Amino acid sequence: MRIRPTIGALISLLLVGALVGLFSFELPYSGLIVSSERPLIFAHRGFGNHAPDNSLAGARLAIRAGMDGVDVDGQLTRDSDIVIFHDVSLERFTRGTGRVDARTLDELKNYDLAEKFGHGFTDVPIASFDDFVATVTPGALLMVELKVPGFADTGIERRAIEVIAAHDAFDRVYLSSFNPVVLRRLKRLEPRMRTVFIFMDTGWDPKRVAETRVEDRVALPWFLRNDVTRKAIRNLVRPDALSIHHAVDADTIDALLQKGYPVFLWPVNDAGQIARALKKRPYGLVSDEPVLARSLRDQSGD
Repeated sequence: MRIRPTIGALISLLLVGALVGLFSFELPYSGLIVSSERPLIFAHRGFGNHAPDNSLAGARLAIRAGMDGVDVDGQLTRDSDIVIFHDVSLERFTRGTGRVDARTLDELKNYDLAEKFGHGFTDVPIASFDDFVATVTPGALLMVELKVPGFADTGIERRAIEVIAAHDAFDRVYLSSFNPVVLRRLKRLEPRMRTVFIFMDTGWDPKRVAETRVEDRVALPWFLRNDVTRKAIRNLVRPDALSIHHAVDADTIDALLQKGYPVFLWPVNDAGQIARALKKRPYGLVSDEPVLARSLRDQSGD
C-alpha cells in the first residue's frame, strides 16, 4: 500500500530542513557596507584611554588625531532618549549614584565625566546620542552599541533612527549590539540602518565584572558564546557588519572574512594584537590605543 504524505508531515519536513540549514550553513554576506581599501581605525570608548570615557571631548580628540571612527555606548534614559554612557550605573565614571535609566537626559547632562578622570580635563558633561551624531559624523564614522538587556521593545531603536534621520547620517552611523533582537528590530524599522552584531566566545572581563555593582551584573547568554547558535542568528538577522572580540577562534574569524563580512576586531590594544589583527585585513579595528593602531596600519602599507 502506498502511503501518501499529509500536508502536516510535509510542513514538518520543511521546517526541519529549514532549521538544519539555519544552524549548518553560513549565508553569504548581503549587507550595505562596501569593503574599505584599508582597515579603518575606531577609537574605543571615544578615545577612552586618553580622555573621559564616552565623552564628546574624547571624540573630538580622536577626530583631530585622524581616526576613521569613534566607538561609544548608548542606553535609554528615564524620559526615553538616548545617552552616551558605558555603565548601567553612574558610580564608576562620575560622582553620581544610581542607575542611568532612572535619570532624565537633562539630569544626566549635569554629571561631569572629568571629575574622576582628571589629567587636565574639566567640565566634560555626559552627552546625548544626538550630540554625538551632530559632532562626529561630519568628520568621522560613529559606531554606537545599543545596550538593551532583554527582548522587550523599549523604543530605543525607534529613537535612534529618528536622530540619525534628523542628521541625514544613515551612511555615517553604525548601530551595534550583542542583542540580535535589537538588530532585527532596527532593520524592520529602517532598512537603510547599518547594523553590527557584536560577539565573543567568553564571558565579560573579570576585572570589569568586579568593578560593577552586583545588582547591575548581567551574564552573557550561552547562545551568544557558541558559534553554532551565532550562525543561526547571523542567518536570521543579516547584520551589515560583525564586531568580533579578537580572542574568538581564529578559524571562525577567517571563515567569516571569507564569506565577505565586514569585520571589526576589538579590543586590539598592544602592538602584537594590532599586528596580528591587521594581517587578517579586517574592515576595521576598535582600539583603546587607536593612535598606535593607526601608526602600525600606516607603516604596514595597508
